[in-house]
Amino acid sequence: MALHSSKAFQMAVLLIWNSVPPTPAVLGVVMGADRAHLNNAAVSEGATVYDGDRCSTEAGGMMLLHGEAASLDLAEESAVLVRSRVNGEQSMQAELSRGTLVFRASRAAALEIAVLEALIRPAKDVPTIGRATVAGPKELRIYARRGSLQFSYGGNTQTISEGESYRVILDPPEDGTQTKGTVKNRRRRAFLLVAIGGGGAGVATFLLEPHRHKDVESPDHP
Repeated sequence: MALHSSKAFQMAVLLIWNSVPPTPAVLGVVMGADRAHLNNAAVSEGATVYDGDRCSTEAGGMMLLHGEAASLDLAEESAVLVRSRVNGEQSMQAELSRGTLVFRASRAAALEIAVLEALIRPAKDVPTIGRATVAGPKELRIYARRGSLQFSYGGNTQTISEGESYRVILDPPEDGTQTKGTVKNRRRRAFLLVAIGGGGAGVATFLLEPHRHKDVESPDHP
């Protein structure tokens, strides 16, 4: 009887243990906050940020998150959802839904920025600082302040060199290139880069053929 009771107890403990959800991964610590929120509550310096947390700021607010190999500086009226990336090492993905985000990474695999279905990553395995701003439903501003950035959207990838700043228009209107009476030569752009600021003036266009794979200032040290 005692043997059956012991087995039943062990089974109960095992079931309870397996039903406890795993503790979310810690992604960083809030190093500064003003008029900022973590999920639905106001946040202050020293708070821990976990996988799946949402960080946001009000008008006139800011929030600085420091992780092991990456950090995020959220400007006013901005919001990001942070996640842990599964790539065999400490890594974070920040999904920017509105506003401006300044980001720093000590190595290429440490950070990925997701915004308007596009991805921004450090292009090389060196300390990198960049800035991304949501300017509209189909428009971004991207600045590679230190190191170069890799921008990907619609199956196309472009490198933004250090010091370059671009206005990025996603899925711009078709250029009208086609043969009369047929659409077989029609081409559409995946995105349009327009150089601004320190990057000078100019336009870089990236095309998708049919049926083909498509101001916040921060310290200089990540």
